[in-house]
Amino acid sequence: MLDKVKSENQPLEESLKEKDKQINRLQMQIKLSSNLSKELERQKSLALEAQEEIKKSIQYASRIQTAMLPTDLPKALEIAVLWKPLNVVGGDFYIIRDIGDQILIAVIDCTGHGVPGALLSTLTNSIFDRIIHDENVKTAGDYLIAAHNIISTLLGQHADKKVKSHDGFDGSVCLLQKENRKLSFAGARSSIILISNDGEKIELHGNRKSVGGSRTPLDYPFETHEQSLNDRILVMYTDGITDVMSEAPSSLLFGKEKFFEALSLWHGDNPQKIIKNIEIALENHRNTEPYRDDMTLLVLKFN
Repeated sequence: MLDKVKSENQPLEESLKEKDKQINRLQMQIKLSSNLSKELERQKSLALEAQEEIKKSIQYASRIQTAMLPTDLPKALEIAVLWKPLNVVGGDFYIIRDIGDQILIAVIDCTGHGVPGALLSTLTNSIFDRIIHDENVKTAGDYLIAAHNIISTLLGQHADKKVKSHDGFDGSVCLLQKENRKLSFAGARSSIILISNDGEKIELHGNRKSVGGSRTPLDYPFETHEQSLNDRILVMYTDGITDVMSEAPSSLLFGKEKFFEALSLWHGDNPQKIIKNIEIALENHRNTEPYRDDMTLLVLKFN
């Protein structure tokens, strides 16, 4: 009789044991889920802290880069500037330096944008600080030649033919003579624009080589072009201006044609109003399309 009862209860006991196992598994899963949830919260907190730290670092880098830009402008010139990094900091910067009987103006677009571009712009700015005191550097072309040789040497761009490095910059250098109001210009894959009192525009083109990079030979002879500036307006810019894209589905570049059209809306000889015209034209062209690159636009004239 006892054996019969045991036999009848055995399935029930096995079922209870299985239920106990299931309960234990569920309890383990709940515990693991709780631990996983805590770990996810911890990882989220760490990610937010890292994000905030990176944000603070970039903001601090922005203050440093902004401090690098000129603040003490030459009294002989009326100058307006649009400087807009794509990602808080960037590879674009400009130089305005009174060096005796001349004024050095440079608009530089270093390789890359964001933090890498900003680092290269800081290096390039220090190179120009060094070149300014070099007695062998006399023309606008000399500045680009010297900068190219220094960057190429520092980055070892010609030391090993197997290593291809294209870091450097595109940009324009102008030397303005205070007394006779003459302009000398040299460009690395860039151009400048002169606007006469009657609105006539002349574009001066630089060489089709970048400063820095293994594709530009050492001592590459960047050419110097001379013009009389007199009362004309000088426009210097980086390709972030002309590379602004319109919304899909058309997706058209702002380009030089629209840039020249916007310059045709110039207001007399007011550099600040010219900058404003370009800003409005860029906003109308892109609509809601985001910017794609750092932008610098510098407009000036003699007082």
